[in-house]
Amino acid sequence: MTLVFGLLPSIAAAETNTADANATGADSTDASLNIESAPRDVEASFGEIVNIRTSKVYTDLALAAAEAQSGDRLKLGEGNYTLYKVASEGHTKGKDLTFEGSGTDKTSWNIGAEVPDPTYFGTEYNGDYSFDGAGSVTFKNMTLRSGSANYLGFIRADKTVVDGCVVNGKTFYWGYQSATFTDTTFNAPNGDYAIWTYSSPIMTFNGCTFNASGKVINVYTDAGAGKNNITVNVSNCTFNSKAFLGLYKQALNINDSNMGDYKYVINFTGNNTVTAERDKATCTQLFGFGGKSGNNTGRSDVSIDGKLVYSGGKMLSHDYTDGEHEDNFVDQNDYVWEQKADGWYCTGHAKCGYCDWPLEETVKAELTTETSCTENGKAIYTANFQHKCFAPQTRSDDLDPLGHDWASPVYTWAKQGDDWYCTAERVCNRDASHIEKETVKASYKVAVPATAEKEGEGTYTAVFENQAFETQVKTEPIAKHPATPSDSGNPSDPADSDNPSKSPDTAQSQLDKTGDATLVVLPAVAAIAAGSALCIGFAARRRKSC
Repeated sequence: MTLVFGLLPSIAAAETNTADANATGADSTDASLNIESAPRDVEASFGEIVNIRTSKVYTDLALAAAEAQSGDRLKLGEGNYTLYKVASEGHTKGKDLTFEGSGTDKTSWNIGAEVPDPTYFGTEYNGDYSFDGAGSVTFKNMTLRSGSANYLGFIRADKTVVDGCVVNGKTFYWGYQSATFTDTTFNAPNGDYAIWTYSSPIMTFNGCTFNASGKVINVYTDAGAGKNNITVNVSNCTFNSKAFLGLYKQALNINDSNMGDYKYVINFTGNNTVTAERDKATCTQLFGFGGKSGNNTGRSDVSIDGKLVYSGGKMLSHDYTDGEHEDNFVDQNDYVWEQKADGWYCTGHAKCGYCDWPLEETVKAELTTETSCTENGKAIYTANFQHKCFAPQTRSDDLDPLGHDWASPVYTWAKQGDDWYCTAERVCNRDASHIEKETVKASYKVAVPATAEKEGEGTYTAVFENQAFETQVKTEPIAKHPATPSDSGNPSDPADSDNPSKSPDTAQSQLDKTGDATLVVLPAVAAIAAGSALCIGFAARRRKSC
């Protein structure tokens, strides 16, 4: 009995379980037994292989595989395992088999030789043919170990499934119909890829983590190129890639130059996080062409959550990109104003700082005015953009003076001594500091003379130089003349004519007619002088006669 630890090139003979479930002693592989009981979860001891269906325990992996039926699940205990150099014929060919380890830290499986043969470098012959012609091969809960040489992997299995595993090294060959990786961690060699999409027309990664230095997944094939579309599905994966000796590519590095009439169809779904090199052609770290234009020939269709975002060698949308998510747009300081029927509009131009994807935003400008009644004003248009990369923009047009918008004048009367004055004032509705004001002394005129029986009426008239102000008239009553015994009908003392509030005398009436008071005063003075001379002469004669 020999324990097999994967490093061995061949597998030794098997040891059967001493507690065989067959009570009659029949061989456990006898199909007549047809064991249909539900598989039991059993633990395999160090170096043991347990067929869950039959409960048979092996220490020879090759024998366990040979005796397994299609659909069987083989539980592997702690240790290193391999079927390298074991012919698939009679062991795995035509079967669907599941190999389940006891933990990624306990169970390991070597893919191919421990040390690839340098003679076969550059060919598939360092690959592992142990599943050549197998149906579906599943690896669970273990570490799969490959090397750093090219063209390693499981050659010509129909389908491969890797679930909850760790894959160390670089691999090319997986299922020739499909390859699915779930909750698996890939540790790539320094400066090299973890995996190529080399042999699988459909390759799917669900919830996987990739630890790499510069390169992660190489979306490329040579022998299979130009024969059919190759689909790569990536969902909820994490890519951790750091630069190594200047090598730094995207998580999925695509080269579609040899696909002929076919394409790479790449579908991203869920939340994929990535640290890698960003490609200017795709503006993302998630996929690109390694900065090589010759690798981008328009034969790749990339969708994110069902939306086609890259096709024909160009971006169809910028929504998915790093530049969009980081809002990394750079203002080009190129603003264009356009006048439309409803106002002025301004368009700002920017570019993505990663890929030069153009960004334009057009907004209607807000209008504010600076106006004056007498000075030229301005109409100021301000464009405020939504996107933070654009600065507010302004333009202005000159405006003619508005002129005053005067409110109706207000007139006020004020008496100073015996005179009345009228003040006219108006204020501009546009600017309350603009005021026009004029005060004039009113002229007086007796409109209706007073009598002893009836009051009269005098009018004060204010006439303004500013033609905007209307002539104002104010009326005041004139008191009735007081009645006297001698002449109840005569006017009052002429001396009262000096007070316009009293009744005017004859002289005042004459003044109203002639406008010259001298004609009345001079004859009176002459009469008084003559009377004075007569008296003086008469007095002299009397003194002489005495």
